Amino acid sequence: MDTSISVTSVNTEQDEGERLAAVFNYQKAYLKLIDDHLCMATLKDFEDRLDLLRKSNFFITILPKKTFTGLEYVKTELLLHPQRYKHMKEMGTDQTKMQLFLLEKYLEEMKERRSELVEMVQANEGEFSLTKQQTLNQDLSGLGKLVNDFQNMSVRGPLHIKHQLIVTTTFHHLPSLKLFLNTKRPVTFHRSESMAFDNWTFLSWHVSGHRLLTDSFEVHFQQLNLQSNEEAHSGVYTVEGNTLNIDNLLPEKTYQFSIRRTKTCNQVYDEWCDIITLSTREV
Repeated sequence: MDTSISVTSVNTEQDEGERLAAVFNYQKAYLKLIDDHLCMATLKDFEDRLDLLRKSNFFITILPKKTFTGLEYVKTELLLHPQRYKHMKEMGTDQTKMQLFLLEKYLEEMKERRSELVEMVQANEGEFSLTKQQTLNQDLSGLGKLVNDFQNMSVRGPLHIKHQLIVTTTFHHLPSLKLFLNTKRPVTFHRSESMAFDNWTFLSWHVSGHRLLTDSFEVHFQQLNLQSNEEAHSGVYTVEGNTLNIDNLLPEKTYQFSIRRTKTCNQVYDEWCDIITLSTREV
């Protein structure tokens, strides 16, 4: 009788161990599947990509860049109907805002869906039922779709032209135009190189991935922490290059400086600008 009880106990413990080992293997396999769909490194990359797009300049590129008028080649943008091109830029602005909005929503949902999946897999239920596996598989499929949607949405695409942008009778055959939304990386101050002195400041900036800057930039400055009887000392400079000295500042004052690209006729979105605060020294 004692021997029978002992054997039954051993078999029960062995069965329980095998079951727990199977559950652990299922958990390990599903956690790997989750990482294959969206690991933390990829999620961080998506966050950085969205942050970069939020800070970028969006503009319209027109192809071909030059059009033959019958006598000579001229810049295509000079032949565009002003009102229709303005409408296309408004469409470009709306498309950009919608793109950023959807990317933000996709990112939020990816984070939430991934977290829920990990929690579901790691839940200490002591089992991996068929129903649970089916739910996990469905949620994994949904996560994969979100990842694909985010990647597809983050790629700039063409703008659909509803009307002919060139309306002139000088062409026997109007050129076929293609309009695309493109981006320029944000311009940011060099924090380590920009500094203030007694009555002037030296500012330096850069664009990631570009050694030479060919664009024009606007630098604004504004005095902060005004006394009740003080008038704000401010101004704006248009600069080509990547450095600027601003003279005739007031000593022992705090100034805010901002920089962005100078607006161009093909620009559709530039809602972010970099800001730095510096304080002048005592004379």
